Amino acid sequence: LIKLKTGAGTNSNVSGGNVVLRDAPKNLTPVSLESSNLEVSDGGVNLAVDSATLSDVGGVGGKGTARRTSGGGGYSLSVSATLPDPKGNRYQVWISNGSDVIDAGFMSGAKTSWSQTFRDSGNFSGYDEVWVTQEITTEDGKPEKHVLEGSF
Repeated sequence: LIKLKTGAGTNSNVSGGNVVLRDAPKNLTPVSLESSNLEVSDGGVNLAVDSATLSDVGGVGGKGTARRTSGGGGYSLSVSATLPDPKGNRYQVWISNGSDVIDAGFMSGAKTSWSQTFRDSGNFSGYDEVWVTQEITTEDGKPEKHVLEGSF
C-alpha cells in the first residue's frame, strides 16, 4: 500500500486529500492481443490527437467541435454540436480528404445537444475535413444539407 499526499505547489490533477494506490487483484489473468495492425512497442503507443472547430455553414446558428485520435491501429472521431432540433430529420457526420467522403454515422441527442463518435481500424488521418449535414431524404449514403464544417 502506497499513500501519496497532495499539497500546494505539486503538479497534480488531484485536488486536496489523499490518493491511495493499491495492488491489482491477484486473480487477474494476462491477455494476448493478436491484432497484426496493433502498433504497440516497449515505449507504448504513439497517438496523434487533433481538434477542430465546426462553423455554421447552413444558416442554422449551430456550432461544434471535433476531436480525432489516430495510431495504435485505430482511429476515433468525436463530434459534439449545438444545433436546433432537426424536426423529423437527422444529423449525420462525414469526413473527407478532398476527394473521398466517409460516412461517420448519425448523431444522437435531443433539443440542441448532439454528438457522434466514430471508431474504425482504418487509417483516416488524411481525412482533414469534418462535415455535419442535415439528412432530409431517405438514407442514400450521400451528404445532403451542410450545416457545420471544419478542418483539422
